[in-house]
Amino acid sequence: MAIPSSAANAPAFRLNPALDRAAIAADLAKHRRVQISNVLAPECAERLAHCLEAETPWSFTWFDGEAACILDHQDMAKVSPEKWSQLQRDLFLLARDRFSYAYGFYPLQESVRLDRDRHLYLLSFFDFLQGPQMIGLIRDLLGDEAVVKADAQATRFGPGQYLTYHNDHVPKSHRRCAYVFNFTRRWRPDWGGYLQFFDDLGNGQTAYKPDFNKLNLFLVPQPHAVTFIPPFAGGYRYAISGWYRAKEPASS
Repeated sequence: MAIPSSAANAPAFRLNPALDRAAIAADLAKHRRVQISNVLAPECAERLAHCLEAETPWSFTWFDGEAACILDHQDMAKVSPEKWSQLQRDLFLLARDRFSYAYGFYPLQESVRLDRDRHLYLLSFFDFLQGPQMIGLIRDLLGDEAVVKADAQATRFGPGQYLTYHNDHVPKSHRRCAYVFNFTRRWRPDWGGYLQFFDDLGNGQTAYKPDFNKLNLFLVPQPHAVTFIPPFAGGYRYAISGWYRAKEPASS
């Protein structure tokens, strides 16, 4: 029987109470990044993964060199195979020398939620990200009481998709850390899609495999990318990601 994914039929989100916050905080302080296993209670992670896999109306987003572009879920079937191929060629050409990305996505911010999706279980996850459990966890791990809010998007990376090298630095954005909740059940190392970090010379450092019920946290700015997923990959990389931010200072 299919798992229902509406908010009315699904469990409230809960963190795993066994998380060792002191050890995680020490690891984050030492390496500026950390991966946390089994971060959500199992029943929450299972329901959310089902929603991402079977219920979410995925749109497509890419960067055209100047701004973010979005093709809404309801319009994707209207694009011909020829136009998809041309768009992919254009994006690959752009990604050769400049920042670029291309992946499936669903925005979680309340301001852009669609009324048609109001019962989607995924939407309640944004409330959880902004709520006392997660804000408290992030404050504890960063040792930073100034953290007050998050932004978020759900992402689905498939064959031919990627997020190229960048460092998340945006002036006056008040970003304290980036986060990636992973909900990929089965993944092979040669399918790409790793969260790859780099040193100042461009050498690869830590790379986190897409996995299930794991949270990646890292301080910003920090050079990283989501590595290219090749055409032979046999699945999708599901995640929910964004940044935790401090409150904007009052203008004088």
